[in-house]
Amino acid sequence: MSTEWAGQEEPLSPRAIAKASLIDDILKEDDLYNVLGAPRNASPAEIRRCYLERGKICHPDKSPYHPDSTRAFQRLGFAFDVLKSPSSRRTYDRASRDPKTAARFTSDRPAFIDGESSFRSAVESIFAEFMAGDFTHVRQLLETAHRSYPNLVSDDVIDGIESAFFRIRQLVITTRVYAFLISIELGRIHRVQKRLMALGYFDVRGRVRVTMQLVRTTLAIPVRIELALRRRKEREWRAKTAGWNAIGRPPEEEQASGGGILNDRVFKVLELLVGSSAEDEAEDIEYKRQRDPRNGLREGAEFGSSRASSRSSSRPR
Repeated sequence: MSTEWAGQEEPLSPRAIAKASLIDDILKEDDLYNVLGAPRNASPAEIRRCYLERGKICHPDKSPYHPDSTRAFQRLGFAFDVLKSPSSRRTYDRASRDPKTAARFTSDRPAFIDGESSFRSAVESIFAEFMAGDFTHVRQLLETAHRSYPNLVSDDVIDGIESAFFRIRQLVITTRVYAFLISIELGRIHRVQKRLMALGYFDVRGRVRVTMQLVRTTLAIPVRIELALRRRKEREWRAKTAGWNAIGRPPEEEQASGGGILNDRVFKVLELLVGSSAEDEAEDIEYKRQRDPRNGLREGAEFGSSRASSRSSSRPR
């Protein structure tokens, strides 16, 4: 490490030497824990403390001047951004220890064992882990959207979205069909996670873009489940009215249009946020066929790929 910058005549002060030494350490490290100067078993509070301590020293606006302070500070910020989130920290820990092991956690679809109860238990377990980890991205997006558009993404909307995810978990426990549907949703999330992990550490724009895609894919889960419930409810209603007509019985009062996990306001806000992420992808259709090759989409027929079908299914006719 040089003790003089190019064009500088006087020797560096002890403070400048300390800053230069820290910047050199940060830039030469590949391990994000070492970038922060934190042990691998550090608590979230310790991760934050290490980031703040090093950030104060190498911040580009803090004197003394160093030509690489901006690069070092950006790398420090990236390390903190990865390690402060429980889910991304787990992903980083797995990938940095054993890439082959990490790959098993990001396969295109979960490898469930046979048996209906075991299948539901496996999906419930993975979904619970998702709620404890990756769901933090959703909360962060909702908080940001609330600050920017408080009239659209209100506290009631945020509460409704979070409640919907916990009701989805109950659906997984109830029937195999919805466990199957959630396994499709987890597969969609895993595919986006794979794309995120494939990006370089310093591909900031790419990571932001794919992270937003991950959030939209996650927020699409209650929308897609709600549409599934509405379509099933509509089919049941049509079957009932057809039966009543067959025996000359007058139809009962029209049922409510909702599916059961989202009210209309929350549903419309989520549709606006997720856009085309609520539609089936080619991998989803293929996964359904692989799970039930005899009749293709039967087990997952509640999910459709058409936005038009979602609008037509919102109200029984």
